Amino acid sequence: MTTHDLRCHLDDAALAIAIEAQQIVGSTDAERRLPDTMFRSIAASGLFRQLVPPQLGGPNRSPLEWFRCGMALATFDSSLAWVVTQGAGELGWLTVGGDPSWAADVLEDPLAASASTVAGLGAALIDGDEAVVTGRWGFDTGCQGATWIGGLTLMVDPKGSSEELDLRICWVPADRAIIIDDWDTLGLRGTGSHSIGIDAQRVSAAWTVNPTTPTANEYGPHRVIVGNGNWPINFSVAAVQLGTARRAIDLVRPMLESKSGQVSEIRHIERGWVQQRLASLEGLWMAAVASVERELESMWEEAMATGELSSNQRVRNATAASTANALAVQVVDGVCELAGASISSARSPIGRCLRDVQTLRGHVSTCNEVMELCTAKAHGLAEYAWLV
Repeated sequence: MTTHDLRCHLDDAALAIAIEAQQIVGSTDAERRLPDTMFRSIAASGLFRQLVPPQLGGPNRSPLEWFRCGMALATFDSSLAWVVTQGAGELGWLTVGGDPSWAADVLEDPLAASASTVAGLGAALIDGDEAVVTGRWGFDTGCQGATWIGGLTLMVDPKGSSEELDLRICWVPADRAIIIDDWDTLGLRGTGSHSIGIDAQRVSAAWTVNPTTPTANEYGPHRVIVGNGNWPINFSVAAVQLGTARRAIDLVRPMLESKSGQVSEIRHIERGWVQQRLASLEGLWMAAVASVERELESMWEEAMATGELSSNQRVRNATAASTANALAVQVVDGVCELAGASISSARSPIGRCLRDVQTLRGHVSTCNEVMELCTAKAHGLAEYAWLV
């Protein structure tokens, strides 16, 4: 699959946004966020609604279509791709798992967007149909443009007797949350993934979703977006990393075709070891993409048949996404080896690819702990956690 093949998955509106994002990368890096106008364009184009169920007005896209869109956007700009893929997963979680009346109210806003995070733990004291919520969380991608902001919260019912922890994502309207300006990273600077806070306030208990429990809402195959593992996030990681790796390969090819060695006049692309290395990197990329796409297709077939995902499918999802993350980093590292000292410039496009993939490589949804859980589950050593 070439870059051209990938970009065919973008409609005219998405393509225009992607081209603009590529043109202003210096500005988004400096501002550490996408411009407000671009965020509104993303929302208005429907990119955030890719995983909203058709019963609520969504476009009836499959996860594979959403994944390919994310990869294609990353061939232009990794930060844009991360904001879009995460934002689509977020709105999918909220609308699929949330109270239907609340979900419909959220979607009435044509610019609706969600930003929530599990990097932290808030607390909510339940009081009838309401709850008093407070908390602080980190890494809330897209929070500056979201209409609803939230974080993982422990629900406490003073009248309840259950010893099981009731963990939910709790949202509030964006103007009721605090954005803590602390996103200052080497890569993915344009994602605006700042920390957020919610000071003690009374909210509707309907503004919560348990991300680990299958929803009772009957939305056909889209109901697997909630309560069936962490695939909307770990496949987001895979999409952005693989799209960024594709961009790096495409950037280094013309460089190798035009650059000659310092001692000889032989072009780099004519050297056997360069040809072999480049083919190897291309092969790694192809294998990673094929593995992820196979599992996305398998997952959706299972979702259409049963509305849930088996333990085996969930493990395969997490394994494919985590492996794709690792291979994408290998590909970009290999490209940097071929490019040599030219990546050292702060403005080097390949250097930017390197910074972006290194920033995202340690995401909790595809980290070493996830691979450990996958192996343990496959050998009957552990029940699967919410990460898988």
